[in-house]
Amino acid sequence: MLRILVVEDQPAVREVVAEIAAELDGNTCYGATEVVQVASVVDAKKALTTESWQGLITDMSLGDGNALEMIACLHHEGVSLPPMILMSGFLTAERMAQAVELGVAHVLAKPFSPDLLLTCLQKLFSEDDVGVVLPRPSQSRDRLLPEMFDMDRRLGLVYRMFEEMPAQQDASQVCVSALKLAMEVVHGSGGYLALFERQKQMLVCVAAEGVKIERGNCRLDETNFTSLIYGDDELFYSGNGDNVGCWPGMLAVPYVALPVRLQGVSMGVLCLLNPAEIPLKSETRQILALLIKKLDTLLDNRAVHAALAANMRETLIALVRSLEARDRYTRDHSARVGGLSALLARDLGLDEDHIDLIRTGGLLHDIGKCGVPDLVLLKPGRYEENEFAMMKAHPAIGDNIMANMDAMVRERLILRHHHERYDGFGYPDRLAGEDIPFDARIVCVADAVDAMTTHRVYRQARPLSFCIEQLMKGSGTQFDPQVVAVAIAVIARGEVSTEAEGLQHADGMMPLSALISVKTEVRKYG
Repeated sequence: MLRILVVEDQPAVREVVAEIAAELDGNTCYGATEVVQVASVVDAKKALTTESWQGLITDMSLGDGNALEMIACLHHEGVSLPPMILMSGFLTAERMAQAVELGVAHVLAKPFSPDLLLTCLQKLFSEDDVGVVLPRPSQSRDRLLPEMFDMDRRLGLVYRMFEEMPAQQDASQVCVSALKLAMEVVHGSGGYLALFERQKQMLVCVAAEGVKIERGNCRLDETNFTSLIYGDDELFYSGNGDNVGCWPGMLAVPYVALPVRLQGVSMGVLCLLNPAEIPLKSETRQILALLIKKLDTLLDNRAVHAALAANMRETLIALVRSLEARDRYTRDHSARVGGLSALLARDLGLDEDHIDLIRTGGLLHDIGKCGVPDLVLLKPGRYEENEFAMMKAHPAIGDNIMANMDAMVRERLILRHHHERYDGFGYPDRLAGEDIPFDARIVCVADAVDAMTTHRVYRQARPLSFCIEQLMKGSGTQFDPQVVAVAIAVIARGEVSTEAEGLQHADGMMPLSALISVKTEVRKYG
């Protein structure tokens, strides 16, 4: 008995595939053929682990999961699987490679003909190793199969809009996901998504697939897309005879373009190269319209989120400035720490978004001092034990201020941990080494450098030689050695100044060897 399991979540497609497989009945060395149908990953796993099968035909994307992930899981559990045929309406190179690695015998891209499926089955189960194609009369259901596959594919694409474009993705990831899906909708060979800078009248490419774009931006009048941005056009078609092309410097190829809108205002263009059909079918246009609407919603949410985050950031910075205005000695301290933190972050090789985050953390690092009484904060001398306890509370106070600001989670970690020590003897949580957030370790060094090189109410600024010596002494105990090395290099380049008389940074700054030779007493700063 030849037992074949068919796994497909669309009932009409599943029924036709099962009927095609049943045509093997009596035509293999197994004799009679039994075909069993299931509609989900859960039911498929149960059948494969409890019963014996000679063949498996499965769709890749099912309502409750992915067949390839199911197969990988069963392999890991030691389940022996029969020869497999995988069907899919949206195969990527990564999925194809995964299928081969998992031992899938045949991969069929939907839509495929019934004859192709039957041929693959015959190759798996014929006595002849090569497989003998049996003559097969045309069936009435054969005419329906391409339509069912097309419907299945459209449903799959809609499902993927919600699966592959989640709300947690950032704007650039959303744009890339939308572009990839749009290319699959039209079976395009490549494409790009460009956003429009209205003030500069420029299109800026933010995502590209299957195409090389030499220039990252271009003027709107260098393209054919003015009617999409300023008019009411919903689609723009172009053939090989187009002299302008879809982007400066690119070869003239057939393409289709449509506007990307935010709250009804055109904000960019989605361009898809070499679509399988020009003009697009109404069903294809409907799927693209749904995709653009989904993109609109996700980008709109991010725009509102970004505006709120920017507003909160400016409000908090204004609070810090008003706080520092109480003490002429620490005025602009946070701005300097933010700037120096960004400089260290750049030398550490971090990307621009990360650098900007650390700059913001440096700007806000002392916001918790708004909860420290002026009698303590402005005291011209050493703190008593109880006073120092009040001062040490400012990181936790800053953390509490930002506790409900979901848009600034990483900045909040900087506020809380910028006084932790690398050896674990800092505060408030006594974290040590790599457990201290890296961003906080950067701000910690920048804070200490600024504290040493500026006048304070309890002492005058120190020379750069003292600053370097303290950094070296604190490396591996108070400070992260990696950040210390970068900070010393920055000082040696003359990019840090001191308010100590005669040692402002200039071309005549003392050489590093002379700076680190100076010996002075060890003190705590910050």
